[in-house]
Amino acid sequence: MNCSFKYLCFLVTLLLIASCNKEPEMYSLERPDDKMKLTASVTDLILEKAKENEDALTFTWNKANDRGEGTQIKYLFRMYMVENKENETDLYEIPAEQYSISFTHRQLNDILKGWGASSDNSITIEAEVIAQVVSDKEYYLPELSKTTIDVNGYLDNLEQIYMVIVPDDGTEKQYIRMGESVRGSGIYRTSINMTECSYFFSEKSDSDYPGYFLGDNGDNSLKFASAEGSYEMLRNTLEGQHEVIVDLGMMDVRIIKPIYELPEDGIWIVGDACDVGYSQDFQGVVKEKGALKNDDPRYPERWTYTGNFYNNVGESSFKLCVELSKGYNGLYFFAPNNGANPSTTHELGEARLQSNGGDNKWKVTESGVFTLVVDLSEMTIDLQPVE
Repeated sequence: MNCSFKYLCFLVTLLLIASCNKEPEMYSLERPDDKMKLTASVTDLILEKAKENEDALTFTWNKANDRGEGTQIKYLFRMYMVENKENETDLYEIPAEQYSISFTHRQLNDILKGWGASSDNSITIEAEVIAQVVSDKEYYLPELSKTTIDVNGYLDNLEQIYMVIVPDDGTEKQYIRMGESVRGSGIYRTSINMTECSYFFSEKSDSDYPGYFLGDNGDNSLKFASAEGSYEMLRNTLEGQHEVIVDLGMMDVRIIKPIYELPEDGIWIVGDACDVGYSQDFQGVVKEKGALKNDDPRYPERWTYTGNFYNNVGESSFKLCVELSKGYNGLYFFAPNNGANPSTTHELGEARLQSNGGDNKWKVTESGVFTLVVDLSEMTIDLQPVE
């Protein structure tokens, strides 16, 4: 009994000694209140190419909380897209005793391009400054401060870009020039005889960067790459002649069948189903009232006419003139059969003379305001109600 009691006292003594010699905690999991109060010089920003080398935005903050003896504060800064937080910048390390960071119009625009952001939409960005504690003795949770801004980017308006073809057989890459369809549109186009290959787009004829590679929003989306890195190319399986259309505003590419060539670079509607009627004045009424529009460089194959259509006037019919200079003796797009409804029968054959197949006209079955859409790549016609 006495022996057991002595043994118990010995164990208690050991425990007390161990308790007295316990190591101090090497971490602090309490995050301090935000003392830095990060702010932006503006909260709603439209970037401008004309000012690309000027400062567009400055972030400032206060000195972070003092975390005690033996600690130092290192400031880090980053930004990310609120809608998709995978789109984020690198961490910027801020020099000691500096409590701000600025970005030019060009720098911010390149960031938006790298995220695949459209210049047509405002992008909400969250900025964050991180006060990281440097200590040899203990780990501290960093102090954080955040703010948000809305930014609109701009198109670079390059005069041309280059489609870079990477053949499957391992032969040399080809750089094919693509001119801007309409100056300032950011839309580029070329015609090319396609074979199976991988491809991407470059801003230079002798370098892959800056370039545009496969994006995150589908097989036809693009992603901007300012410098060499690990990027996936786009893939083509089409064969033969095709039109390639790149839109750097929407950050995507379209590859379509060749566009039917019009003899006089225009289409004009005639018929009692519309306000033009079967006029004999081709250089006046037909030219001014019946012209279809082809003013969207993103869809160069589409011609459209919006106006009143009638199913209770005369034949309520129409046909499409493509040789205005020859009036009713020239080439026309005719309906596949007389009385075809363009809302349900979408076939569009090649233009021909009336004497070579008959005067087949489309017939409108409902009155109202409609948009007539002619697609010269797919060779289709459609009559769509205007809502």
